[in-house]
Amino acid sequence: MKSVPLTFTVVALVTAAVGGLYLTPTPRVAGVPVNRVARDRSEASEPPATPVTQAWTPARADQVVLEIERALVSSDREQRETAFTYLLPELLAQDAARATTLFARQEPGEARDALRDELARQWIRSDRDAAADWMTSLDEAERRLAATTAVRSLAAGSPAQAIELADRFGVGRDDGSLEHLVQIWATADPAAARSWVASRPPDDPRTAQLRARIETVLAARVD
Repeated sequence: MKSVPLTFTVVALVTAAVGGLYLTPTPRVAGVPVNRVARDRSEASEPPATPVTQAWTPARADQVVLEIERALVSSDREQRETAFTYLLPELLAQDAARATTLFARQEPGEARDALRDELARQWIRSDRDAAADWMTSLDEAERRLAATTAVRSLAAGSPAQAIELADRFGVGRDDGSLEHLVQIWATADPAAARSWVASRPPDDPRTAQLRARIETVLAARVD
């Protein structure tokens, strides 16, 4: 019996190992590769557009809801990120009422908190009125938490809307976050901040402190 050269054996083993890497299927959630998620969320401040890969049917709706629920109870961080990045926006776009029903049946705890925050963060940017109506339906504690998340979500792109939302739900003043928001706004976009100040009634007590902070920042820029 002839012996197999050692070099040939090593090459064969390495080839098989490399081939196994390429043949190993990429984990997917409802058709979305899991390993794309961290990169997508780190490269953009806004959630990427949901790829339209399947028609929205009752079966697709059931699948999306099931995958989100599985992700909520999973210890796999990437699985949850995939669900929040791709599946939750799809559900909000196609059947927002079902998204709120999904949230309502979650038991108190970390999974419910995470879903509430993502609903507030994403929905306020796609349908502000509907998101605000949903937040109004929550109890006091969850309403304030959801509204705070929504205000932060709007702050970078729509500061004026963020202020309006904060005033509607009574958040952002007790912790100074609204003052911080307008200070950043006045520094980054003084023209827009100045326009907002001019549009506010001078005797409106709700915005007096914010107007004063903006005017202070704008005065410092001139000096």
